[in-house]
Amino acid sequence: MRLRFLLVVLAVCLLPGCSLFDGVNNSLNYVDQTTTYINDVNRFANEIPALAEQAVTNAQARTTLKQEFENMKEKVAAFDGIQAPAFAKEIHEQLVSYNETLMKEINDYLEKINNGAIDWNSIANSQMVETIKKITGILDQVKNLGQ
Repeated sequence: MRLRFLLVVLAVCLLPGCSLFDGVNNSLNYVDQTTTYINDVNRFANEIPALAEQAVTNAQARTTLKQEFENMKEKVAAFDGIQAPAFAKEIHEQLVSYNETLMKEINDYLEKINNGAIDWNSIANSQMVETIKKITGILDQVKNLGQ
């Protein structure tokens, strides 16, 4: 009987500890996923202007550029589906807001590409680049969450 009681007490003491570790693990996963996402957005921003410049005269670059837009749409949608821990809600909501703008801009460019009505040179100086700068500007805040 005493052994049973000790096992129950031990289980009651250990189970909340497990959820504490899960919470810490989920928080670290969120920080890692968000950092990876922001780095992907930054890479996208760095590659797009050169691809757009090449797309003026190179059909393969146009295809690659279109694929980059499609890939970024998928990454934006995947990130927006992440559940943020409570301490990161505000930053996550800010990123989702920027992502809505970015998604609209990407869709606009894809529509122009599909209709053959795009000014390739305008991509490098577009509002999309400004939106991406806002997203990448949050990286330091995200890194601070992980500390």
